[in-house]
Amino acid sequence: MNPTLSPQQLRLAVLLGLLFVLVVGGGMFVLGQKQQTATPDVPVPTHKTARAPAAPRPATHARVPAKNPTPVHRPVRIATHGLPLAVAKALRRHRVVVVSLVTPDVGVDRMARDEAAAAARAAGVGFVSLNVFRQANGVPILKKLGVVEAPAVLVVMRPARIFAQLEGFADRDTVQQAVANARR
Repeated sequence: MNPTLSPQQLRLAVLLGLLFVLVVGGGMFVLGQKQQTATPDVPVPTHKTARAPAAPRPATHARVPAKNPTPVHRPVRIATHGLPLAVAKALRRHRVVVVSLVTPDVGVDRMARDEAAAAARAAGVGFVSLNVFRQANGVPILKKLGVVEAPAVLVVMRPARIFAQLEGFADRDTVQQAVANARR
C-alpha cells in the first residue's frame, strides 16, 4: 500500500478542509452575533422655545453618607492550598479532617466511606466525602497527590498538610489510629 496521496486525493482533502473551515467559521459568526433591537432612523423632534438664559446653579456640597449605611457583604475568599473547597472549609472548623475518596455506586467504596465517617465521629474531627469523578473535587486531589485509586482515606491537617494516605479499604480502627498520630 502506498502511503502518499495522489493529486486527486490531495485536492479533495484540501477542498474538504476549506469547506470545513468555512462551515465552522460561518457557524461561529452566526452564533456570535448579538441580537440588536432595531431603532428607527427617524429623528426625534425637539421643540426649541425662547427662554431666558438660566441662572447659574449654586455649588452643591459633597454628599454626606447616611448615618447607618447598609453594609456591603463581599464574598470571603478561602485559601484552599490546592485542596477541594469542601476540604478547605472543613479545615476552617477542624484542625484535623478525614477525607474519604470514593467512586459512586461501588459497594466497597460506600463501606470505606462509612468506616471513615464513623472513625471521624469517634475521634471528634471533621469528615468530608469526595466523589473522585466530580472534576471540582478530583482535579485538586490529583494535582496534590498524583494518581489515587478509590477507595482511599486521607488524614489532612491545617494548613492543608496531608498527614496520612490510606489506599484501599481502611477500617475505622486504622483511620482512628491515623487521626491519633496526626494529633501528636
